Amino acid sequence: MTNPPVNMIVELNRIFLDPENPRHEPCETQGEIIEFLCQNENIYQLAKDIREHGLNPLELFALIPDDEGLDDDKETFFVAEGNRRICALKLLDDPELAPSKYRKVFEAASEGWEGISTLSCVFFEDRKAVDLWLRRIHDGEQGGIGRRKWNADQSARHSGDKKNKVALAVLDYAEENQLISGEDRKGKLTTVQRYFVNQEVREAMGIDVSNPDKVYRNRSRKDFDLLLTKFLDDLLKGEVHSRSKKADIQAYAREIRAVSGQSHQEIPPEPLDAPAQGGKGKKRKRRPQKPKFIGYLPYDQDVMDALEDLGRYKLPHLYSSICNIKLESHTPLLAIGAWAFMESLSAKAGRSGAAFSAFFSKQRLRNYGLATEKGDKSINEALNRLADAGNVTKHHKTAALFSGEQLANDMETLTPLILKCIEEAKGDA
Repeated sequence: MTNPPVNMIVELNRIFLDPENPRHEPCETQGEIIEFLCQNENIYQLAKDIREHGLNPLELFALIPDDEGLDDDKETFFVAEGNRRICALKLLDDPELAPSKYRKVFEAASEGWEGISTLSCVFFEDRKAVDLWLRRIHDGEQGGIGRRKWNADQSARHSGDKKNKVALAVLDYAEENQLISGEDRKGKLTTVQRYFVNQEVREAMGIDVSNPDKVYRNRSRKDFDLLLTKFLDDLLKGEVHSRSKKADIQAYAREIRAVSGQSHQEIPPEPLDAPAQGGKGKKRKRRPQKPKFIGYLPYDQDVMDALEDLGRYKLPHLYSSICNIKLESHTPLLAIGAWAFMESLSAKAGRSGAAFSAFFSKQRLRNYGLATEKGDKSINEALNRLADAGNVTKHHKTAALFSGEQLANDMETLTPLILKCIEEAKGDA
């Protein structure tokens, strides 16, 4: 019966590199082993790490007897596990042992090195006794009995990598709330990270990263779950993928903002897993809260698709820009931008000379099918406000439009007209 392994403290100078280590063909001398390891096993990088941080306290050395040892007092050992570390330690202690072409770098690495004279080791009586445990370390997972490497999610969770923190938190939330299964989320961290590192996607989803320790949302849980469900569906269908370029990701942010059923209202930041507002245990407020400020001009994917069919330059880019700039901070700029968009679109449809508000006459609205029995007052008022706001903001020395909510409402009101005008422009092209 094999004797159990024994923990012991051993001096470094009594430990030798194993000439039969699986990392290399059998070697005759310690010098041959050192040369092979330096050339093929990144010993210099390991030595620098040991020089800076010391030995990993989670890893012991496994020793087997060197049969040529003279007696118990001067017993020597071969290292069965830890060959690279022993090599690095010996070269830090004595750079002259390194092959000539590596000697200078090891001399530099050893400057100020105080050395480690004794090591915590586990002694095995022969190779057969240690073989089982070497396989557990080096032969992969082996159905669960071997060492399992962390997957991307586990590695990110341990390291706290800021780049992956948001994606990991969202995936954890999604799995916990059964928006995605554990099986479906496998291998998706990198793709989710690629999208959520983009500020426009985070803002569209309502993800707040201002707190360095925790991921928050600034949308209601109902809105957030709605948008996250769409994102995850697109992820599983392959419409969201790791090959997406920046322009694709920005376009996707606009698509998220256009998802129907969301309130478009921001709330004070709260943790991802905070309960939905209005749930059990919450008292109804005596007075209704004022609706939150609308963040962006409304974006419509049908409008963007139609504009790209019409021409892939000015109009699509202009529409993308005005729907992608924060409304609260840049209302005067967006008033001019919306005016320019309507001017350019109506010109594409045949307008010449007249203002765009006049171009969309009663007859044209009837042709578009937008004149109702009650008339077309809402569209006309939205057109006139848009034209006046753009002109005043552009030309007056002090007056400008600052009502972003009204501008957003007018653009939403005009969306059906914009689609019809694009159809007319296509017919004239």
